[in-house]
Amino acid sequence: MTTFLSIVTPIYFLSPDSITTGIVDKSVGLLLAFNVSAHSWIGLNYVVTDYVPKVSKGLVGPARAVTAGIGAVTLLGLGKVALNDKGGLKGVVLGLWKKKEE
Repeated sequence: MTTFLSIVTPIYFLSPDSITTGIVDKSVGLLLAFNVSAHSWIGLNYVVTDYVPKVSKGLVGPARAVTAGIGAVTLLGLGKVALNDKGGLKGVVLGLWKKKEE
């Protein structure tokens, strides 16, 4: 999962728009959305395993449910952006550095 993210993400964002339009953009965007969501969910579960039992062992279950919810919301949000017709994930990220047209 981490290897996929470290290889595919720069290729996707640095490739020309002529290659990553249409179905390629949406499919790679959805793959990235799934991998980022799963990666964050797994990482947050490690945080829960390490730190929540120090506070209360009874909170481990609810904390895991919260991390699953965060992962699901992340997947839904990134998935919606990936399926957006205005450039998907690539368009949103690159739009952060573009000047606003007046």
